[in-house]
Amino acid sequence: MQRLNQIAAKEQEIIKGFFNWSSFVIPCLPEWVNDEIIEHWLTLNFDLHYLPKVSLEQDMNLSLWKDKPDDVFYEKIKKGKIAMDSKDLQGKWVLIDARDKPKKLNRWISSSDVWFLEKMGFNFRKCLKKKNKQLYQNEYLTKILNAQGFVTRFCLSINDIKKILPFILSILKIDSSHIIRLPRFIEYNYLGNVFYPQWATTKTWEWFEDKFEQKQNLAGGWKSVGSLGWDPPTFWSTILSFRPVIEISTK
Repeated sequence: MQRLNQIAAKEQEIIKGFFNWSSFVIPCLPEWVNDEIIEHWLTLNFDLHYLPKVSLEQDMNLSLWKDKPDDVFYEKIKKGKIAMDSKDLQGKWVLIDARDKPKKLNRWISSSDVWFLEKMGFNFRKCLKKKNKQLYQNEYLTKILNAQGFVTRFCLSINDIKKILPFILSILKIDSSHIIRLPRFIEYNYLGNVFYPQWATTKTWEWFEDKFEQKQNLAGGWKSVGSLGWDPPTFWSTILSFRPVIEISTK
């Protein structure tokens, strides 16, 4: 269990350092998580992280929290547009797709730009989703995406992504009873600050699990892990993609 112990020890020290805590005891992972399956996940560029149960408040003075959520995030929470607990890390071990976000190589075209062409019977999206150049490295989703008519992870709506997520559990050798979803914005922000600063270096966007007014999903990642916007579940864009998160435990 050497790999497992290394991960747990690293997470514990990073959490203490980030939150300026003198002590913190990290919960154990479930018994089925062992070095063998962790090595499998690593070959697919998936990393294990523990998200402590804590609320990331706007006025917190944390020296390592450099790329904070945009002020609009907290403003919309106060107005009830985004759920109050959206700023909370939830005390869970999660497995996240850790690969870099691709650079913006395509023109920014979205469903909002071509709706009138679709009204005329021209399926412009069909062309765009097959010509996208923005590839995630070591892509394990190629066959699944191709089966849905996509070349890359871009141009997918939330509704499209939901059809793909269950297949990912099988690839990762994880039981179908586990929750697989998109990152919550605050998780993306925390992990981007602590582990993946490269997520803030490109002009592409990624979908989040959080809802805006209960009917749209948040999205972000444009040159910052603190930037965000929101769009309806049918929305798609040539520079908007996704990465999955699996909840491994809730302790």
